[in-house]
Amino acid sequence: TIARTVSLFSELKRRNVLRVGAAYVAVAWLVIQVVETIFPAFGFGDAAIRGAVIVLGIGFVPAVVSAWAFELPPEGLRKDSEVDRDSPTIKAMGKRLDRLFLVALALALGYFALDKFLLDPARDREREQAIAEAAKEEGRAEAERESQAREPQGPPMVAVLPFTAIGTTDDSAFFATGVHDDLLTQLAQQPSMRVISRTSVLEYKDTQKNIREIGAELGADAVLEGGIQTAGDRIRINAQLIDARTDEHLWAETFDRELTASNIFDVQTEIARAIASALHGTLASDTATGNGLIPTSNMAAYRLYHEALAVTKYGHGATSEEYRGLLRQAIDLDPTYTRPQAELVGSLSLGLFNRPDPDLLAEAERLVENIAAIAPGSVDHLIAQAYYTYYVIKDYDLALEIATRAQALKPSDIRLAEMRSWIQRRQGDYDAYVESNRQLRTLDPRHERWTRSIVRALLVMHRYDEAWTEYESLRDPGYDSRLWGILLEARNHRDMRRVAAQVEDLNRAFGDKASPYLLMESYHGQQGVSENVLSELLIRWLMGDEDRLRKLLAEAKETLESNIREGSALESRGMLTAATLAAYAGDVEEAKRRVSQWYREGASDWPERVQFTDDTCQILATAGAAEEAVDCLRDALTIPNYVMPYLEPYLPFYDSIRDEPVFVELVEELQAEWGGPPG
Repeated sequence: TIARTVSLFSELKRRNVLRVGAAYVAVAWLVIQVVETIFPAFGFGDAAIRGAVIVLGIGFVPAVVSAWAFELPPEGLRKDSEVDRDSPTIKAMGKRLDRLFLVALALALGYFALDKFLLDPARDREREQAIAEAAKEEGRAEAERESQAREPQGPPMVAVLPFTAIGTTDDSAFFATGVHDDLLTQLAQQPSMRVISRTSVLEYKDTQKNIREIGAELGADAVLEGGIQTAGDRIRINAQLIDARTDEHLWAETFDRELTASNIFDVQTEIARAIASALHGTLASDTATGNGLIPTSNMAAYRLYHEALAVTKYGHGATSEEYRGLLRQAIDLDPTYTRPQAELVGSLSLGLFNRPDPDLLAEAERLVENIAAIAPGSVDHLIAQAYYTYYVIKDYDLALEIATRAQALKPSDIRLAEMRSWIQRRQGDYDAYVESNRQLRTLDPRHERWTRSIVRALLVMHRYDEAWTEYESLRDPGYDSRLWGILLEARNHRDMRRVAAQVEDLNRAFGDKASPYLLMESYHGQQGVSENVLSELLIRWLMGDEDRLRKLLAEAKETLESNIREGSALESRGMLTAATLAAYAGDVEEAKRRVSQWYREGASDWPERVQFTDDTCQILATAGAAEEAVDCLRDALTIPNYVMPYLEPYLPFYDSIRDEPVFVELVEELQAEWGGPPG
């Protein structure tokens, strides 16, 4: 076998097959490199290059076969059998083939070096530039897709960052805050855009974050930033509008004016008009909003109004005398300045919600009439009417209708949107309440109170999976939110010991800031008797300590009657406290009567019904009224309240009726849906 192989190799060498094959491969490789470089320049694609490689590959076979069968002496092509291999001519031809192979190899190696060290880096740079351009194009396309994806959700969203006070004068800082507040107020009236709330943008005062980061965190399409400088009787305001996705400037301007209230409002109007134009919208006219764009020409009144706004944020201090006093001073200086009047109506009405005061009532009514005379149908007029109707008259249907009209004129006003949510909750429309809070979260994305409200609403609506999803989105849940999270999580593990341990850890973690809570402890918010007394009554009842229980009940009943008679407790909540005392005393009929009374007289207000429906079921069960307690639980699962079907029946309040057939049947139904009894 070895001899035959050696013989074959010698024959291939003698016939120049190896020389021809090597030369063919070298030349073919060189041709392929040249083709790969030249073809794209002439518009030929990868298919043409693949075709050339295939043709060269196929040509290898005929080349080596021809070298085996033929020779090419100077006199022309001859068969191998007709040629004398020992002749000088044939030997010279072999040497020429060797030189051809070496030349082809040298050219191939030279081209390889040229390609490797000169052409290849250039191609890499071109490729990198092409990739970078493609990335930019993709980024622009992605931005356009995001923009298009947001378009159906409403008008473009604008974030107005706090204006910077340029210089060290107090006036610069004051006007930076005032112009920012007024500009937000004016832009909130524009239907062609939505405006991020003040509370969310304040977080970015003196921020080091770039516009793209701010826009992404706020969900804004454009960001307005600016600065204010005062010097004597002059004010300079500069502002620029930036695309939050591309960081491109859409508009910029500097205003240098005499320091008067009219000039300040004129500049705000110009800025608002420029923003609307840049975002392809239009600025609503005075007649469209029903409100003058220059609310006062009195600079002192303007200052007092903004000093009042600095006192209150989201209701804190909204009923303080300092706040009201500043608003009254502004009104005295300019009786036609409707904005402080509307604010004052809101403060007075809030104070009248649960505490009648004839003097405050007369002042609120006088202010509403004055605004109606100055600017009928204006935003300020409707806001004042909505506050008065909601807090004083408590006509929630009419209040919703007025607030809706006001919001149509001022679509980005967060207070109006919040008022609508309050009214919807009072009406028991929790679906609308959830939707309103989601809209509030869009306008005020950095404030988690809206998500907390959504979690609580979904929890009382028994939509626990949705509530859990919203809960997980909270960045920094507070005490109440974490408590809801513990109770929501329990629907999966249903381990009561784990729940108790988690609640204990929660109370320990929050310390003095916590509202100590035990899962089996209820009646929070009932009035007429302190929570400490109610808690001890529960413990004594559970322990069967009848002597101490009787003594506590006697004292609690006397305290309750005294407090209700003095008018220091809400009567509806006092009814539930009386029902609780009757249940612990074993007076079934009195407990049932008080609960029925509460449903007739106290549960007409939906927030009260949501808050205390679980209490009524527990009271009836504690008293031993099995059928009534079961009916209460069945009804509770069809309306918003805090009865949780996977936990409620296992609380100790139901021990008195645990073996009753109607209760056993209910528990079996709930276990079929939620699983067996918790551990």
